[in-house]
Amino acid sequence: MLTMALSDTSDAFRVFIGSQARFWLGAAFVVLALLAIQYEEVIAPEMGRITNSLDAVTADLRTKLSSFAL
Repeated sequence: MLTMALSDTSDAFRVFIGSQARFWLGAAFVVLALLAIQYEEVIAPEMGRITNSLDAVTADLRTKLSSFAL
């Protein structure tokens, strides 16, 4: 009788832990999806602008350095 009660409690505990794990993993997935969307809309365009600015600076430096070499 005691082993059946312990077995039932163990099974209920496993079901509870499984449902909690699915809930928290789902919540983490939603948070990561929202962060990815924010990255695409906010951070990535700014990074593109910074990269384009650095490319322009390096191109200017390259032309100035090549004029010294000649």
